[in-house]
Amino acid sequence: MSRTTGTTTNSTPTHTRATPRTRTAALLAGASSVLALGALGATAGPAAAAPSDAQVSGQATWYNTGLGACGWFNDDSQLVVAVSPALYGNYPNPNNSPVCGKQLRVNGPLGSVTVTVVDRCSGCATNDVDLSPAAFRQIGDLNAGRINVSWDWV
Repeated sequence: MSRTTGTTTNSTPTHTRATPRTRTAALLAGASSVLALGALGATAGPAAAAPSDAQVSGQATWYNTGLGACGWFNDDSQLVVAVSPALYGNYPNPNNSPVCGKQLRVNGPLGSVTVTVVDRCSGCATNDVDLSPAAFRQIGDLNAGRINVSWDWV
């Protein structure tokens, strides 16, 4: 029997034993694929959490503050915000979210307000924000409860 690229002359497949060189080549090819995926943005964290200059539209609601997911106590008179799980991310320790302490400029019917991210709003859609009462009052009427807004990272 003579070998020709992986088959014998009678077309029966041959089985070759992996050598250290072929195993290393396979490992490097796999590592290259993982690196390429990482370069394309396939990461474990949320893609939307990275602040950008883009202004987005969503809705704003308000909530009574307290101990937030970032691990900080806040009160209703502070200009703070809770963001969606898509923006906040999912971390074993939620205090480690990279958006904690970042600021947003939120524009509503009555004006704009700059707020600091201190919490995660589990019921919010991706671009919705949940504001402290003090922050909500600066851009809308508390009695409305929910208003259309646009916002961007500061």
